[in-house]
Amino acid sequence: LPDRLPQYGRRLVAHPRREGRDARTVGEALSGLASSQAAIDAGEGQDGAGSGPRVLLAVGPEGGWDEPAELELLREHGFEEVTLGSRTLRTDVAVVSLLSVAHASLG
Repeated sequence: LPDRLPQYGRRLVAHPRREGRDARTVGEALSGLASSQAAIDAGEGQDGAGSGPRVLLAVGPEGGWDEPAELELLREHGFEEVTLGSRTLRTDVAVVSLLSVAHASLG
């Protein structure tokens, strides 16, 4: 798995919020990422045009992730569990929702 994963600034795995589990929202997980990337770009003398924070989002299958094995494997490779709420979304809806929230969070 690690050989096939590109190096991204933040790795997030989407999973519905469950009773007794703590997971930050996508917006919470990405807060500060845009400003820290701008500081890095400024320190390197880059104008930042066309570049920005990089995020790798993992979205599970329609039935959800096979817990705990798949989620543990993702955590071992640097993914942070995030949530869009307690409802289980269809994969196509989850992807659009995650991209929208990530885009809004990164400004």
